[in-house]
Amino acid sequence: MTSSEELRFGIVQGRLIQSPLGELQWFPQDYWQTEFFLAAALGIDYVELITERDHNPANPIWSEDGINQLKVLVERNELSSHAICNDYIIDHALPGNKEVLNQNLRLIECGALLGCEKYILPLFEHSELTIENVDEYVVPLCTIADKAAQSGITVCLETILNGEQLIKALNQINHPAVSVVYDTGNRVAFGHDLPGDIRVLGNRIRHVHIKDKNAANENVMLGTGLVDFQLVFEALADIKYGGPYTFETQRGKNPLRTATYNMELVKFFHAECFAR
Repeated sequence: MTSSEELRFGIVQGRLIQSPLGELQWFPQDYWQTEFFLAAALGIDYVELITERDHNPANPIWSEDGINQLKVLVERNELSSHAICNDYIIDHALPGNKEVLNQNLRLIECGALLGCEKYILPLFEHSELTIENVDEYVVPLCTIADKAAQSGITVCLETILNGEQLIKALNQINHPAVSVVYDTGNRVAFGHDLPGDIRVLGNRIRHVHIKDKNAANENVMLGTGLVDFQLVFEALADIKYGGPYTFETQRGKNPLRTATYNMELVKFFHAECFAR
């Protein structure tokens, strides 16, 4: 990949619509269909679907009719069904919990019906993966990865671990369908060496979330926080990352204007760094 024209962009579901005050990760309950038309108009390739921390039966991912609606919206707008993120595990512990494991397996089935390529697992809070508790995650993650692999889906883990720790965890999990989602905002909030970790993880990084955070761990407009995007994209160029970039960003006063700005920022740094 050498030019910005080849870039693919995604956006986390709900980020193109203004959310209720104080809601960042938010499913646009009454407006979810609209977002697919907005994404297409902006030149975004896919909406990264989410399931909420608490089960929402009205989320279209959970019903045959909803999945059919999603398929129609994706096809009509010439988008793809690239990725789905399971936020449910943030509030519901994965290890030792059969109900949560089954929720994951069912969601993978739904993602497979849509033709999703990636399954994002944010292993935080109640499901926080650490270097000390990796043993507890090996069996459930391998079970999830086995299910995903049957449909050609890659499981991408997001964790609090730094690059070297995450490599150790991946080696312990030891499953070819398990890789990494690299989130710029969360990584900088954890105090990690972003470019160093990117180079350590290398081709284990299969998915990138773009966001920026400040010293108070608040999600801020790209370029106004702690993330040095020049260094990030230099490192991504070094590992020859060729995947898409998904915006998990603040909406600003106008989500569509903000999304346009975000894409231009990534295009700029990508062109600067990948053309070296």
